[in-house]
Amino acid sequence: MAVSTTGFTVHWIPHGGILYEDSSGKWRIDSELLVKPYRILVYEKSGSLRSMDSARREQLISRVKSALEYMGQQVELWNDGAAPPASK
Repeated sequence: MAVSTTGFTVHWIPHGGILYEDSSGKWRIDSELLVKPYRILVYEKSGSLRSMDSARREQLISRVKSALEYMGQQVELWNDGAAPPASK
């Protein structure tokens, strides 16, 4: 878990997505753990984020990416409707 001094928390659950919380509320973001190379695939248009204003969604995803990288994780963002990239 990463807690920011700017008031948000990111909790990565390897088998259950990412939980993001700030003063505006809580959101669950879909993610997958990929291998070769090991990385976390974050779905930018997860169900809970689809109805969110695009500027707010970008801020939230940017914070999540930064927090995961701070925790030593490699992060790949996925926002297309097609299938995600496969592990090699």
